[in-house]
Amino acid sequence: MKTTSRLPANDAAERIVVHFQAVGFSGISEAFLIRIRLKEGDRAKVDAAFKTAQQKGETLPVHQFFEIRPLGHFAESRSYEDARAAIQSDFTLKLREGLPRVYFDPAPVLIDDVLADSTKYDLMIKLRDNVDGYAFAILLNDPDAAFLDYLGTHLGNDWQQIMGKFETTVAALGDELI
Repeated sequence: MKTTSRLPANDAAERIVVHFQAVGFSGISEAFLIRIRLKEGDRAKVDAAFKTAQQKGETLPVHQFFEIRPLGHFAESRSYEDARAAIQSDFTLKLREGLPRVYFDPAPVLIDDVLADSTKYDLMIKLRDNVDGYAFAILLNDPDAAFLDYLGTHLGNDWQQIMGKFETTVAALGDELI
C-alpha cells in the first residue's frame, strides 16, 4: 500500500516485509520501524517501575521512561496514518512489557505476542545494539498467525539462518534505520 507519510525509513520497512516474505513468511504484511530513547532512570529503576505496574494491574509507565518515535512504515493493507491511529491497541501489552529488554539488552532481542491477531503486532525485534542512546526496533504484523508459529510449520527454515540473512540485510540498510 502506498503511504502518504514521508518517514525516513519507509523504504527499509518495505524491504523488511519483502525479506520475510521471500524467506517463507508470506503472511508478514506490515513493518513499523521505531526509535526508542530512554527519558529517565536506569535499568533497575525501569524494571522496578514496570514490575510494580504489572503487579498492581496499572498501565505500564512507558511514556514516563521512553520516548518512542516512528522511523518507517510499510503495510500491504493499511496506510501509516491508519497504523498510527491504531497504535494504542496494536502495540500490545505483551510487546510494551518487552520495551525495557529491547532498550537495555544487547541485540538480538525478540519479543513475541502469540495472542496478537488482526492488525495487532505479533513481534518486536531489535537487531542491532543501541546507537547514540537510541534503540531501534521493528514491529511486525501477520494478521493470520503469530510469527513464531511459522517456525513449527516451515520445516527447513532455520531461525538462526533466517536471522543471519536478515542481519545482513539490516547492515546493508546502513544508517537508514538510524
